[in-house]
Amino acid sequence: MKEFLTLSAGWQFKQRNPSIQLEENFNLLEGWNHTIVPGCIHTDLLDAGLIPDPFYGMNEQEVQWVGESDWLYRYFFTLPNEFEKRPALDLCFDGLDTFATVWLNGKEILTAANMFVPYRVSIRGIARSGHNELRILFESALRRGKELEKQYGKRAAWNTDASRVYVRKAQYHYGWDWGPTLITAGIWREVRLEAYTARIDTIFCPAEIGEDLKKAIVPVSVEIDNHSSLPLYLKLVLFDHYGITTSEATIPIDDSKIQHTFEIIDPLLWEPSGRLGAQPQYRVEASLLNGEKELDHKDCKFGIRRLCLLQNPLEGEAGSSFTFEVNNMPLFCRGANWIPADSFTTRVTRENYESWVQLAVAANMNMLRVWGGGIYEEDAFYDLCDEMGIMVWQDFMFACGIYPAHPEFLESVKAEAVANLRRLRNHPCIVLWNGNNEDYSIAQSLGAYDANFKDDFIATAFPAREIYERLLPEICAQLDPTRPYWRGSPYAGADADDPTQGDRHTWEIWHKQMAIYQDYRKFEGRFVSEFGMQGSPTLETLVSFLPPCELHQQSRTYEFHNKAPDGYRRLAVYLSDNLPTPAKLEEYIYATQFIQAEALKYAVMDWKRRWRGKGKEYVSGALVWQLNDCYPAISWAIADYLGKPKAAFYTLKRAFNHLTIGLDWASKNKATYWAVNTDSRERNLTLELKVISLEGKELASNRSEVIIPVNCATELDELEFEAVEPLVIVATLLDNGEIVRRATLWQEPFKYLALQDPRLKITRLEGEALLLEVKKPVKGLLLSADVDVQWSDNFLDLLPGDSQVVVARGLGEGTIAAYYLAKGGYIIKKHSV
Repeated sequence: MKEFLTLSAGWQFKQRNPSIQLEENFNLLEGWNHTIVPGCIHTDLLDAGLIPDPFYGMNEQEVQWVGESDWLYRYFFTLPNEFEKRPALDLCFDGLDTFATVWLNGKEILTAANMFVPYRVSIRGIARSGHNELRILFESALRRGKELEKQYGKRAAWNTDASRVYVRKAQYHYGWDWGPTLITAGIWREVRLEAYTARIDTIFCPAEIGEDLKKAIVPVSVEIDNHSSLPLYLKLVLFDHYGITTSEATIPIDDSKIQHTFEIIDPLLWEPSGRLGAQPQYRVEASLLNGEKELDHKDCKFGIRRLCLLQNPLEGEAGSSFTFEVNNMPLFCRGANWIPADSFTTRVTRENYESWVQLAVAANMNMLRVWGGGIYEEDAFYDLCDEMGIMVWQDFMFACGIYPAHPEFLESVKAEAVANLRRLRNHPCIVLWNGNNEDYSIAQSLGAYDANFKDDFIATAFPAREIYERLLPEICAQLDPTRPYWRGSPYAGADADDPTQGDRHTWEIWHKQMAIYQDYRKFEGRFVSEFGMQGSPTLETLVSFLPPCELHQQSRTYEFHNKAPDGYRRLAVYLSDNLPTPAKLEEYIYATQFIQAEALKYAVMDWKRRWRGKGKEYVSGALVWQLNDCYPAISWAIADYLGKPKAAFYTLKRAFNHLTIGLDWASKNKATYWAVNTDSRERNLTLELKVISLEGKELASNRSEVIIPVNCATELDELEFEAVEPLVIVATLLDNGEIVRRATLWQEPFKYLALQDPRLKITRLEGEALLLEVKKPVKGLLLSADVDVQWSDNFLDLLPGDSQVVVARGLGEGTIAAYYLAKGGYIIKKHSV
């Protein structure tokens, strides 16, 4: 059997002293500190008490020297006796960040320059019985990037130091408009010894299913690394979702690549979250045998689903659709962009990933986009997306820059793409490989992109087209032909901002001209893969990183944690346009979350309205920027660094629901209303419309029966009324008398409304359920508690006579604070229930 030994505890590290020779640096006994890997230099220093917490206050500025320094790591080990008996002995590094030179027993065995490439080095003949010493030099990625920039020329990049485009490491480490500049180094993934006679390298199970979904063909490809002349066999066993063996085969090995095909009749289909189906996975178990002796063993999970990316002509409009279809059903993709969940990725546990993916599911999302300035995530992330039905749009790791394409860089990118495709391609959650983030946009802004040019890309001002249009699609076609590849995000051919085809980033709101968020409908795309609005973190999160003397919204430290260069000013404009001026910190938190929630609701509801059915998929997806934060920041995230949902989480949860009802102004005294049903079943419901004054008086009402067809938006009708005073329009959908959806339409801006004290009453029902009642209309009721609570719903509009029930899991004996607009400002009231 293959032997392995993980090299984790017992590592030592120290800063390199550039004034003395490297060998002397390593040999000096002084300065070494103990650590455990995986990790990174910042967490190692933090654990050793050598730096302050970079996330607290403005400490980030105090630790910039860390990324400017070189670092030494060493490890002493004794080779186990059984390892010496195997013909092959490898040292495996799953991730070195980034410029690393490795010596074993004084012999250089590896030079690494790509954070995203795993390395396997044969050390037979170098490792010895008894004492062994492993040494690693990590050179400053910032310095090395500057050297490469000097050698090859300065290139353009948005966000932070442009030398990053030469360095194959997580680009957000250089800082972004939502994250700090913390340029890491170190051993960020597992290190281990492997000793073996023969081993299973990879298994690939690209299941294919016909249009009738009745039979699946599962070609299994297994690659073997064999270091013996022994007669070997490969035993393959296919298990279904319930762990029952459905088929098996034993195959003699006469090559390094073995192939076999299974057939599955009436397979269980993997479905995205929110569909009527589940997320079953099959499993192939591979055993490498010499007679009855097992030399190695490896499992491979996979899902069966029919995946298409449809780009079809549209009825009555220019361009084409950009629609994902799974198991013959077109999908409106509802989701968010995912960035690394920490600046120091090794701190993210499986439990952290699980909480985040569960949060996406709870928000009725079915897609996350792994953004190209971060990392190819850990296996746990994709495993959880497989299990919970979250589709993954997977970027390759290029973002907002004009990347080079000299031969060494291309070879490094090729190794990176091959390694990560081979690691991730069995995951059914992944539905798209995407070349980059906004690289076509920056090239277009510089006049460096000519879509008609097809010759030598490397000789142009946009050389990375060689990567996005040749290298990556060729590797994807070779290693994973089961999924579509897309050149970039956004990408639409000649114009990155073309709303009629491809995907689009809608930043006319917030960036660019700072259009009002009520105009999101004017800036649609066939698939909107980025859009967003900033909102403050919760007070609890602010307290975790702001010194007490800086705990207010205009403090230097508060603004320091808004990494958008003019984020504070832009947020102030949207606040001023829509809401009364907040004076206190708690009011400011509520107000910014209010703006973020309303903005994202406008966007999603307007774009879902354009999902009109077959041949009319005018908008096929909305991925908000962003789900999460990598550090405590004032940002676009809908849940802050500590995982606390903002108000926008709840508006998105309602807007992303399969069934929604929408309202819009047609004129001063006329409103239109529509419904969206992205489910696979038709709905027959009762629609009730009411016009209510701000005093709570019902001015008009209407009730009708409506049929809401399958998987499309339906325009219902118009409501005319006499506009004699400020009012609210309310639409409710009822199923057998029970309200299943609500929508409200207010006369904006809210700062002009004479909202009165709603006389809010909160009554505790059985368990942790709360009954919410008002006497007058209330806009944007946000509930918080002095204990950690998971709210079933929040940031609600409440109307007289329409009580709502929310569940506050974890409330116990806690006290509730209610935030809402009234009396020309903000009301914050405590409630004991």
